[in-house]
Amino acid sequence: MNDHEKNLPRLLAALDAAPVRELTEAESNRKEDLLRTVMNSATSTSQPASPPRRRHTWLWVAAGAVTAAAVVAVVGQPVLSPPASGVLPAAELASWTGTPSRPAATSPESVAAEKWCVKALGSDYSGTSVSYANLDVRGSVTSVVVTDGKTVSYCLTDKTGHGMAEVIDPVRTLAGNAVEVDSAGGHGEGSTGLNYLVGSVGSDVRAVTLHDGGRTIEATIENKRFTAWWPSADPSGSAGKVDITLKNGSTRTVSGDSIFPKD
Repeated sequence: MNDHEKNLPRLLAALDAAPVRELTEAESNRKEDLLRTVMNSATSTSQPASPPRRRHTWLWVAAGAVTAAAVVAVVGQPVLSPPASGVLPAAELASWTGTPSRPAATSPESVAAEKWCVKALGSDYSGTSVSYANLDVRGSVTSVVVTDGKTVSYCLTDKTGHGMAEVIDPVRTLAGNAVEVDSAGGHGEGSTGLNYLVGSVGSDVRAVTLHDGGRTIEATIENKRFTAWWPSADPSGSAGKVDITLKNGSTRTVSGDSIFPKD
């Protein structure tokens, strides 16, 4: 206890008109506890509470070397095979289209992406039989969801073997009209920057359309999961606005942040 704390009871007593008497042991203990509480409150600085946000670490894989770099994201641990800078070359990102094509799983683009993803996550899929979903091609870049019934991953790769592969959560059971992000990320900047979102949709959701930085991104939906990615000069791992269209034809627009889980 400092001098200020020691003198405070005497100074207060001098202002009290009631007769002085000795405090009981219980009263003395309460007085000490109250004094400590008041002094601690006066000298401490409160910090606003903020909800925890999960982030993931990007593991760079190139020429046999592995280094780590942190980026804003939500969940997972992606494996990257980068070009000179960024996850994908600027020329490949420049070929991006807002509305993807949906190739068959046996198409050349699909087979190349499937092989790249399984190889990138070899420790997860070694010796297992896998299946593919949410295949889409935007320009010269293919994305796909791969699962062996236990491990689920999202992959994004070009024809030359650059890209990312990330283990993601299984599809969540949502309300019929709901959309929720499972995993998201932003990487790079300028001509090599990109965002991606992967999430679950309710059984009544027919389409998810994202809007960000002047771009309109039509998500790919299959097996109650949506996937989308797009170039961004200043990636944040989120979209500005999201249009959710239901099977009855109705559409509502929500903020990009509102489709992230609240817990």
